Amino acid sequence: MGFLDGLLGRTRLPKSNEDKLFAITTAAVDLQVSGGLESAGRCGIVFRHLPPGHFDQLALDVRQLAELQSQEEKLTVENRSDALGFDWLIVAGSDLEAMVATLHSVAETLIEQGFGDLLLACAFRFQQAGKPVYWVYGYKQAAFYPFIPSGPHARDNAEELRLGALAKSSLPLEPQLERWYALWDIPV
Repeated sequence: MGFLDGLLGRTRLPKSNEDKLFAITTAAVDLQVSGGLESAGRCGIVFRHLPPGHFDQLALDVRQLAELQSQEEKLTVENRSDALGFDWLIVAGSDLEAMVATLHSVAETLIEQGFGDLLLACAFRFQQAGKPVYWVYGYKQAAFYPFIPSGPHARDNAEELRLGALAKSSLPLEPQLERWYALWDIPV
């Protein structure tokens, strides 16, 4: 990080390492066997709202890129904004690897356009006994963590810790529990 970046409060993302993001595809098998998780066929990437002049064009470019990639894999793509004003690109389909590849392409496009600091996270939805379980990939730490909402602004910490322990060998896990942020009302 440069002097001005530090002064202005900017952070740099870790160097892109697609192996870390793609680790969810192999970990999904382990999580299914040991944790009872089934992929729900939905995931999304969230980023801070882009500057007005750039957002429209970049949103169109990103959507076209995702749709081109998804045509081959029979994925659906939609844009959403959450209650806090963050933008989501949501991908749905039956092929987890294709969905991860689409999100990775979106992230790479944002980084190449100079908007990498607006990237926040990817969320992958799974089901466990009919309840949603999310695996969240934070771009700033380049690591995953589980998030299990159990009610309005309540989460199942014990199950999150158990799943974190199960996934430790197959996913780059965020080691600092205070960085296991809650993402309430995920539109995924």
